[in-house]
Amino acid sequence: MNPSVPALSPAERYQESVSLYSSGRLAEALALLDEMLQRDPAHAQAMQLAAVCLNDLYDAADAKDLKPVVDDTLDLAEAHNDLGGWFYGRKQLTQAEHAYRRALSIKPDLTKAMNNLGLVLRDLGREVEAEASFLHALAIAPDYVMARNNLGVLLWQLKRLPEAEVAYRDVVSRQPGDVSAHNNLGLLLLELNRVPEAEQACRQALALNADVPEAHNNLGNVLWQQGRIAEAIDAYRQALALRPDYVGAKANLALPLLCIGDYLQGWALYESRYHEAVGTRSVFPPPVPYPQWRGEPLNGKSLLVWPEQGFGDGLQFCRYVSMLKARGAGKVSVACQPPLRRLFDSLEGVDAVYSLDGETTIPPHDTWCFMLSLPMLFGTTVDTIPASTPYLHAPAALAQHWRSRLPEGGVKVGLVWAGDPRPHDPSSNAIDQRRSLTALSYLPLLRVPGVTFVSLQKGAATRPQIEDLPAALRPFDPMDDVQDFADTAAIVENLDLVITVDTSMAHLAGALNTPVWILSRYDACWRWFRDRDDSPWYPTARLFRQTAPGDWESVVEQVAQALASLREPAVSH
Repeated sequence: MNPSVPALSPAERYQESVSLYSSGRLAEALALLDEMLQRDPAHAQAMQLAAVCLNDLYDAADAKDLKPVVDDTLDLAEAHNDLGGWFYGRKQLTQAEHAYRRALSIKPDLTKAMNNLGLVLRDLGREVEAEASFLHALAIAPDYVMARNNLGVLLWQLKRLPEAEVAYRDVVSRQPGDVSAHNNLGLLLLELNRVPEAEQACRQALALNADVPEAHNNLGNVLWQQGRIAEAIDAYRQALALRPDYVGAKANLALPLLCIGDYLQGWALYESRYHEAVGTRSVFPPPVPYPQWRGEPLNGKSLLVWPEQGFGDGLQFCRYVSMLKARGAGKVSVACQPPLRRLFDSLEGVDAVYSLDGETTIPPHDTWCFMLSLPMLFGTTVDTIPASTPYLHAPAALAQHWRSRLPEGGVKVGLVWAGDPRPHDPSSNAIDQRRSLTALSYLPLLRVPGVTFVSLQKGAATRPQIEDLPAALRPFDPMDDVQDFADTAAIVENLDLVITVDTSMAHLAGALNTPVWILSRYDACWRWFRDRDDSPWYPTARLFRQTAPGDWESVVEQVAQALASLREPAVSH
């Protein structure tokens, strides 16, 4: 008998499932009911029979394993709750929601069904309903730590970090041995830049259970943020020893390995960044039907290079695009954020540049790849970094236009003191808090005589800080008329030096072959390595590093002294 015969009506399918159940063919009955509920998840009779089938299957499994049956009286609410869990494990979220709601219609105070429903609603993106479901469970059972922990996770995902902290600390106070709560608290505190507390929470989680890979991974994140590279690597490796397929730990381990120059392992592990199992991934493949290029011979095929992450990443790694024709590509196209389009038109060996502006149509290609996968695909080591600059150029007419706009005389120095704060993303915001300064912090630089300063600072919150400076020391600010990176590049090409914190401006200046001094935070980005003041990525770059977290004063003073030693323009443009 084939339970999937399409000619059967819903009523006939249901009767067939009843027949299968009555004859003891429980798995077949459940499979047919599952098929019915995928078509109509609100079918109450099918839902109830599925719950009964699953309950009987569980009882049969227990009997086979010689487990005693505690109570042979069927509790329909519990059975529907179990069915919801079965659906949830199969990622059938709509069916799971109906099962949990049916359980609650039978037993309105079944708190575990409320908690489970909250998880389903969260995964469906219905966060307001999910929060209400968790809170409903907690109103009935305040000591229900699983629901409170899940509420904390939801609040963390919604970037409501102070409320999430309250939820996690409530769990810890009620159940000090809850490993998950300590681990989650550590991750949250890290995003709040409360690093010592974060480390304490992660270590407490591991003291309770050293076999939790997530706790080792989070500890690795805490150590990495403190610049404790060897310890971070050990923590990530411990996470992977416990769970070899832990893609989040692989992606995290890639960064300190790249930082110490282990590019062979680092690039390979960095490919995990876009794996769908990374819960907080920010890298997604393009919505195209053709395959991803993984290094096989191109043999004249057309290739679309897809962007990811921030502007700085695109500016740094677009250098590889010009190398693809030598690998056999017949046509090379680049997709990019709109502010980069005009500048990327200057890339050699590129046939087309497409702006991801919601209006531009990208024609079909044979294959595609992520821009930040190119270093791995080219087998890049520290010694083989393609460091020839410039590889980007401002349009000549635009460079001439801006040359006439800039003040004359003195060494012309561009300034950037802050990055994009990204307040909507606590993790990125935490990094920005560590890398950014204020305009007033640059006063020692602005007092250096014989220098004409030009502000390259963008940002609604950071650019107005120019007004905080004494009028006589304010840099020339042309940014009202800057439309995109081509304009900025045209200005930079007319400067003798750029002084910037670690933002896209560092990469733009380096790509243009303009001397650039980079003020690097203590937990420096992996691309700047450690214990060196130059960069193999940019021949014109010089690093000025924090020697202690948060200490920008000594860094700015060091930069001011170096600036004062300049007597002539560093480069003729």
